[in-house]
Amino acid sequence: MKTIINFGLAMICTAAAVACGQSQTQPQSLGERVDGFFAENPNKFSGAIEIQENGKTVYQKALGFADKESNIPATNETKFRIGSISKTFTTVLTFKAAQEGKLSLTDPLAKFFPDAQIPNAEQITVDMLLYHRSGLRDVINDDFSTYLTYYTKPQTRAQMMERIAKAGINFAPDSTFRYCNTGYILLSYILEDVTGKGFEQLLNEQIVKPLNLSNTGISATPIDPKKGFARSFSVKGETLDETDPSVPLGAGAMYSTTSDMLKFFNALTSGYFGNEIYEKMKDFKDNWGRGLFPMAIGDIQGIGHTGGIDGFVSVLFKFGDVTIAFCSNNSFTEQNDLIKTVLGVDVQKSQTITLSAVQLAKFEGKYFCEKLGVYTEITSNGSQLFGQATGQPAFPLYPTSENAIGNKDIDVEMAFDFYNHKFTAKQNGMEFEFVKSAVETSDSQPIDAEQFAKYTGSYGSDALKMDVKVFIDNNKLMAQASGQQSFPLSPTAEDAFEFKMGGIEMKFDVANQKMILKQRGMEFEFVKK
Repeated sequence: MKTIINFGLAMICTAAAVACGQSQTQPQSLGERVDGFFAENPNKFSGAIEIQENGKTVYQKALGFADKESNIPATNETKFRIGSISKTFTTVLTFKAAQEGKLSLTDPLAKFFPDAQIPNAEQITVDMLLYHRSGLRDVINDDFSTYLTYYTKPQTRAQMMERIAKAGINFAPDSTFRYCNTGYILLSYILEDVTGKGFEQLLNEQIVKPLNLSNTGISATPIDPKKGFARSFSVKGETLDETDPSVPLGAGAMYSTTSDMLKFFNALTSGYFGNEIYEKMKDFKDNWGRGLFPMAIGDIQGIGHTGGIDGFVSVLFKFGDVTIAFCSNNSFTEQNDLIKTVLGVDVQKSQTITLSAVQLAKFEGKYFCEKLGVYTEITSNGSQLFGQATGQPAFPLYPTSENAIGNKDIDVEMAFDFYNHKFTAKQNGMEFEFVKSAVETSDSQPIDAEQFAKYTGSYGSDALKMDVKVFIDNNKLMAQASGQQSFPLSPTAEDAFEFKMGGIEMKFDVANQKMILKQRGMEFEFVKK
């Protein structure tokens, strides 16, 4: 079986937010527009959709299969895994615990995990976890190759905590935003500790039972289609592997139906859990809230969350009086066009051009976005370009000029700077820079291995709780931080080196067996082991 995993919202990926478009009302009714969309895109959507206006259902439909292998059709009662929409539920539980005095948003991680050796545990607060501003590395997306070795198997809390502690950090606490599943895994454990209840029990008592969400809960593996659960499959029809719910918990372990999701969201936005909770959830920093984020369709403003896991894709968004919920289990990639169709916004057709195989090859490579913490690989078969974000389905890309490509279905545009080995992606009114993998773009000159052997070795930092290995490979001096990709070092002085694309400088003190690393205006001392 093919593996496709996505808990998060990598803005370059298919489960991402929707870009702005021209707001031009179409003459058809809402139902006619959506029916027309499905008619024009046959077999592209397998799942269920429900749309409400002022809290009343005006459109509901199910298409495709709950289980393709067994030929079981999808219905509006089919239960789908909802991925990162779980984070919205987890956020509500966190605020309810705060209201009850069981925790404070300003509490540091060290209060809950004093012996876990989590980096920066004294500085990282509960609120930073909610906002994706902790700086902790994402044990799913940042360590994806390792993640693939265990994600289908039940994991203990001790196993996950050990991985989190060893993963290290990406940046100083609260210095910027970077989507991070690790934060919501930790929130799940915190909630269990302060309430004395398992996460599933707490979810049932605080949200599921009070709202009578009869088709919502924590997923179980293996998925059983005979009990009304959907199994996911790829665009090629292959049944996909299943993430064990013990891995993500409050970051992405839930299942639900469109009706239950709408019932929950209506309760949240109408103040059922308290107006203060909803207001705090939509208090945005860096265009992101606590368990929610904004979305703009032309001049129509919306708020909600999306999710993706193992080929499941889910959307839960409110635009004025219209609330949209849909779940898909076939790696659906036209979410943006479907939302635009619901809102009566014209789907713009992009103008494409034809390029030669040689011209297409210039776009190829593996690129990393530091802001989002994801890789995107661009490949070509000689006539067609494809993009694929970490752990997600591939999607086609079409040239719009000799240095730009895009895909209207996911509203992404990529403008390439070939000279500096990078591209800028535009999506949802935001821009993100992706830099080509260091291994592919290294312009380091061959070096004298004997001359630079004195710098090689493993260096550790108490501040960052990580090691950096310096070594020589193919006559190039290389460095590699724990669990990350290696990168080349170019000499700037006899004892100083840099990795320009990563903004990294290293200065070695051979006599005292030390190395000073500078990045993003910060300076850290590493001691040779």
